[in-house]
Amino acid sequence: MSFRFLLIFLAASLAVCGQVPAQAPDTNESAPPPPKRQEVNEDTTPEERTDFEQASALDQDGAGLAAITAFRRFIKNHPASPLAMKAQFRTAELYETLGDGTKAFNAYQKLVTQYPDTPDFERAVNRQVVIANEYLSGRKVKFLGIAFLPGTDRAEEMFASIIQNAPYSKNAPIAQFNLGLTYERQNRVQEAAKAYQGVLDRYPNSSIADDAMYQIGFIYMRLGQTGKTEDLSALVTAKNTFEDFLLQYPKSEKSAQAKDNVTSLGSKESADLMSIAKFYDRFKNYRAAAIYYNDIIRRSPGSEDATAARDRIQEIRSEAGDEALRTGPEQQQTGETAALRRRLQAQVETSSLADFNGPSRQDIVPDELPVVSSPKLRTDSRDVAPMPAVEPALPNP
Repeated sequence: MSFRFLLIFLAASLAVCGQVPAQAPDTNESAPPPPKRQEVNEDTTPEERTDFEQASALDQDGAGLAAITAFRRFIKNHPASPLAMKAQFRTAELYETLGDGTKAFNAYQKLVTQYPDTPDFERAVNRQVVIANEYLSGRKVKFLGIAFLPGTDRAEEMFASIIQNAPYSKNAPIAQFNLGLTYERQNRVQEAAKAYQGVLDRYPNSSIADDAMYQIGFIYMRLGQTGKTEDLSALVTAKNTFEDFLLQYPKSEKSAQAKDNVTSLGSKESADLMSIAKFYDRFKNYRAAAIYYNDIIRRSPGSEDATAARDRIQEIRSEAGDEALRTGPEQQQTGETAALRRRLQAQVETSSLADFNGPSRQDIVPDELPVVSSPKLRTDSRDVAPMPAVEPALPNP
């Protein structure tokens, strides 16, 4: 549900309940459509200078609301004046000073879209990122003068607006990354991964490209370990992403964490394969067991599970001979054994899908098999702070 529709729904609900008179939400509370670019004159007129000075006098006297009204009136009467962009920037600053983040953001947005040649362009985008970060970090949205709506949806709209209207700004990569963070905190995994991938695709040389790739691996790791099912395909994607991360960003401050994640994911993968191999081994289907034992050796050749798998293959060869390990007709088995094998195989095939929404593996596998606990995560999406805005260079005196 979009921010605007949420406000309309709440206003209608309160009106029906008789708690407040029916009233439309303040249209200034949601981002307006971007205005068209304004052509600016080269020179100012005496009338423009007089009107601007009057608004500035109110500003200097500390009359914030009156100054905002005067600056907005100036922009309306003199939209093509070179002073209009200064009036627009100051209007945004005053809204921010008064604590109205949404109106301040929209005022900055009007500046960067209507007056993109303003010398305050980067400063305006910088302040937009700061405001959006505040909503992402817990600032609530006001409705009917009461701050109680979560700000995550509002932050999402703000970051998307920055990316759309200032894609080449110094702060655009930060807005793209933080957009992914808003999706992640809403458990919208696919959208979060796409947003983080946008940093790598659009801004590959950005200083936060490594952070974006790490987050892609992290969200798939979390999906695989904490979802309704232990998603094998998500865990594989996470492991591959962390391995790519270590190849591309070996000097990143997150490389040590990525190595730990690769190790834990490799152990988890080996444990899953070992459970399946032991199941087949238990019912003397040595050929199928050997397939999974060999898969462990191939995927994690230096692990303890790989050593155990090699030893068990040699034991099977000594006990049952090479013929038991060769591909061929399966040994005859009881109906109970066949039923268990079919259930396990069906579970393995379906729960490996990223969109699987069924029971977890421990709800299906036989009771004899140990349940492998997921390794503890070292981070959480809320432990990742929004990327701070890039401070623009100070203007020349």
